[in-house]
Amino acid sequence: MAPVKHRLVRYLAVSFALAVSAVTFQPPIAANADDAPGIQAQQTPGPDDRPAGLQPKPLDATPLRPAPDAGTTSRTPDAADAAAAVECCGLVIRYNSIQNLVVAANINAGNVGKGGNCNIWNWNGGNVWSPVNPGRNCDTRSMNGHTYSWNIWADTDAFTLQYEDYWLNFHGSWRRIGANVYTKISSIETAKCYRESDGVNCYVVY
Repeated sequence: MAPVKHRLVRYLAVSFALAVSAVTFQPPIAANADDAPGIQAQQTPGPDDRPAGLQPKPLDATPLRPAPDAGTTSRTPDAADAAAAVECCGLVIRYNSIQNLVVAANINAGNVGKGGNCNIWNWNGGNVWSPVNPGRNCDTRSMNGHTYSWNIWADTDAFTLQYEDYWLNFHGSWRRIGANVYTKISSIETAKCYRESDGVNCYVVY
């Protein structure tokens, strides 16, 4: 009877350990910008892989601030906008517990009655100045709400710092972007934002 009882106790112990591990382990899931506010993905911090060997920042950079009445520089919706609106899978990664970082998805170039006002400086993508200044043209979500420092949002079309200017390195080229002005990224780009000595620095990479 002793060997049978020993095997039974061992079986119960192993079963209990497996059940506990199944309950406590939850694989990280990148949140979608269309999800409810506050749903964010906590990940294990990876290596600090921000780009190296970059050109120095321009000392006289004036933050880009497209005016609400941009007039002729503001675009109206066209056929290309429909394709851009379904763009997906861009990633924004927040390091260093940065607050007031906002992501946006489902963006249109004109006012279409959505919840957010996405003032984008590079509507055509890349490092090209092509601003839009519409209202209620996008769905926005804040990356605030947690204090941990490594955080991902997926399916992002654009991002901004809501209350402060930020430095942007777009594939090697520096720009100074004004608060609440969005930077658009493509579906194959990732924005990595860090809190550095001169404020928030975001690096857009492939």
